[in-house]
Amino acid sequence: MPTEDDFVPVILGTGLGAYNLARSLHEAFGVRSIALGRYALRETAHSRIVEVRARRDFDDEQVVVETLRELAAELATTRPGAVLLLLPTIEHYTNVLLEHRAEVDDRYLIPLPDAATAARVMNKTDFYATCAALGVPHPETLVVDASVLDDPRLGEDLPFGYPVILKPSDTDQYPRLQFEGRQKVYLLDDAAALRETARRIYAAGYDGELIVQEYLAGDESVMRVANTYSDRSGRVRFLSVGQVALTEYNPDLVGNNNAIVTIDDPDLAHSVRTLLDGIGYHGAANVDVMLDRRTGLSKVLEVNLRPGATAFYTMAAGGNLARCAADELVLGRPVAPFTTTVERLWLNVPYAVARWFVPASTRSLLRRASRAGRVHTLHYRPDLSLRRRLDVARVDLRHTLDYVKFSRRRLNH
Repeated sequence: MPTEDDFVPVILGTGLGAYNLARSLHEAFGVRSIALGRYALRETAHSRIVEVRARRDFDDEQVVVETLRELAAELATTRPGAVLLLLPTIEHYTNVLLEHRAEVDDRYLIPLPDAATAARVMNKTDFYATCAALGVPHPETLVVDASVLDDPRLGEDLPFGYPVILKPSDTDQYPRLQFEGRQKVYLLDDAAALRETARRIYAAGYDGELIVQEYLAGDESVMRVANTYSDRSGRVRFLSVGQVALTEYNPDLVGNNNAIVTIDDPDLAHSVRTLLDGIGYHGAANVDVMLDRRTGLSKVLEVNLRPGATAFYTMAAGGNLARCAADELVLGRPVAPFTTTVERLWLNVPYAVARWFVPASTRSLLRRASRAGRVHTLHYRPDLSLRRRLDVARVDLRHTLDYVKFSRRRLNH
């Protein structure tokens, strides 16, 4: 059986999510990871715990597969007998592995569900149908396809009011399309906007279904996230729920979180377990959740087949998500059940920035959790050479300037 010295984590991505995984595995086993991506980003630059290898054409799926096979051949010579654990950090790399798994499966251990289970999660139509069948709270949803474009009354008689969310069901095909005004998710105020947006999406070549969904209003106080690990038997073994305290202000990075507090939420934990156990999920999952203030229910929005870029919040509360994959797949150990329950603060910005820009609704939670303990992913003492300190300082400064710049824009609007 391999020991901690006999495996190499190979991470697809070179940003915050990659450093999250590399640091988690270094803390657990003292191993150094290899990160592959298009650019050597500051989040992983000049690190002692992660070796970055960058190729500008690494967005090409065939290049990804070719690079992985070449790396496996190299390591077979330089680290004979070492087990390779392959971990994606963004949706594109997850899709590549699902599509080309057979081409690298003989060289790498990959903590991902099988193709059929992955499809049930990735296709939003199937996903919300699964939530309904399992009794998992989720937003009210209507599914439409291109045939409704001829209906002049599209959007007039929805079972819920405006504004509404519109998003593509097929999250594999849609990101590949390019057209003016393309967004990941659309917030629409009326039926006319719904019809126009749907026409533009289909005109760009999209041929899947569209999801029309009730909009759950609110600031950070209604945003929650869960990160999990399910073993090969399809049982959730690790679970950590976080309350978002501060989101990103930069419009290009909307959807990212910069402060999260771990919380104990048994009802949400039950919903997440019901969903993932119900489909026999395997591997890490990042679950986006919104609290419906009208009902008090936490409603599941989507599941990503990988750890979240901000999943290091689980470490703040004493839970090592990345270790679960290494324990199960590399070391052959059963993954011990663990759920984080204490309040701790995770940060991706200096604490002073979080305190200044956090909304009033989550300010007291942030301060209370900070007193109990806080963690910044990039502030890792064993990995703070002078060059590394400069890189981390530049990342923190970039975030700080973004909040100053875009908070002014918010005030002006």
